[in-house]
Amino acid sequence: MNRIHGIGFVIFLEAIGGLARAAPNVSQFSPVAVLDSDEDKTIDISELGKAASDTFDNIDGDGDGAIDIRTICKRLSKEEFKKADTDKDGFLNKNEYFAVADNLLRAADQDKDGTLDENEFNSKQGGTLQRLIQ
Repeated sequence: MNRIHGIGFVIFLEAIGGLARAAPNVSQFSPVAVLDSDEDKTIDISELGKAASDTFDNIDGDGDGAIDIRTICKRLSKEEFKKADTDKDGFLNKNEYFAVADNLLRAADQDKDGTLDENEFNSKQGGTLQRLIQ
């Protein structure tokens, strides 16, 4: 009986191994590809704007057009939030949120072509941008 269970277990492991080999490699997943609607392997301001708008709408739970530091604390530090809150009302509206995204795109855009490629998007500034729009 134990031998049958052992053989079954080996077959199970082989099946799982085969599935793992056939499955796409998640570590090779490209965050640029998700946002790249025109499939040019870069993210431009319009693609970023769509992502930022969708993210803002998702995190604006009550739909009032304003998000506070508690809502966005994993996306921006307190200092970044204070800097982004240009009207100093303790909330970010969609325009302020877009401005943060735009500034991060510009900071990450090392070759100053107005777009982010995979390397730029994975830079320190690009990482902050990724957190903002996740």
